Amino acid sequence: MKKWTGALAVLFMGCFPLFAAEDTPFAAEDFANQSMIMVQNDRDSKRCQAVRILPNWYMTAAHCVRPYCNKECTVTFTLLQGPLQALADVSHTSLHPMVFTPRQYHIGEAKNIRYDVALIHFVPQEQDYFFYDARNKKVLDEQSFLKMLQLSQYSDQRSQWQTLASSRPKLLVTPDTYTRHVQYPLAVPDLRADGIFFHDSKLPDFYYFKELRHYMGSNFGVERGMSGSAVVLPGGAVIGVVSASLNSQSRLVFYNEKDQPVRSVPYSADYFLFTPLSQTNMSFIRATVSSAHEPGPKPHFVYISSDEAEKSDATVQSAFPGVLSAQDVLTSQETK
Repeated sequence: MKKWTGALAVLFMGCFPLFAAEDTPFAAEDFANQSMIMVQNDRDSKRCQAVRILPNWYMTAAHCVRPYCNKECTVTFTLLQGPLQALADVSHTSLHPMVFTPRQYHIGEAKNIRYDVALIHFVPQEQDYFFYDARNKKVLDEQSFLKMLQLSQYSDQRSQWQTLASSRPKLLVTPDTYTRHVQYPLAVPDLRADGIFFHDSKLPDFYYFKELRHYMGSNFGVERGMSGSAVVLPGGAVIGVVSASLNSQSRLVFYNEKDQPVRSVPYSADYFLFTPLSQTNMSFIRATVSSAHEPGPKPHFVYISSDEAEKSDATVQSAFPGVLSAQDVLTSQETK
């Protein structure tokens, strides 16, 4: 068992090597809770991202862990992005579950995409870490890692390591009763390179539509491998998790609570959808965390205010003319 919590307290916050357009409203600290994950079983694997919402809990997209973790799987966390690396494995089994998805979510059923969230139980103090110096291609022991981490050139990794002990970002809950227009630009971190990059939407043209149970807007650079990442507002508040950029040949059909098709989005890499922290998803997160009976803080849920997302009378068609109506969907199905 690794005992690094005491050493963690003496480290100080630095700056991440973030890359985006100039004059962005986002700061380094907005992305301090992000990690790359590799989910794998004995047959397949998938690379995604995840966001730490509590010191012992990460949130990601459900499609990142299903069906890989239906029985047994290993989730490898890359906790630091850059030349100094710290990796840890979380083992999930049916008898000792560490990966949780909503009961309503079923992979391959488009009508369940609105539940595309998952939780991973990750306790830093109980992990065995693999420390690695990528610059010198050298495996490190814990003492050497902590010593190198205090050098000035590793201020970005110090920031990430520091965050492990205190993560609790604000989680914005979306009301299901009406359309909401996001008032601020959004950003999504991209951890696929050597460092933390991020994509900034620049404009606040994102809407939450009750019939879609998703936020929808123009794609601003989200690509494969970024699923499960937090979608954040300036200041680091989490408004959802990356679900899909529409880059497949088939249309994505959305269903209402009666399983009737209501909207269909045709193939277009220009659209971007992300799963909101709806009241149902909030209840799933709260119940799952509570079931662990851990002392300490609970998830920091806050309902979206008018400053963050105003009420709107926009429809899917008026905001995004390329989206098809329910009648288009039904007509299309009748002709098959």
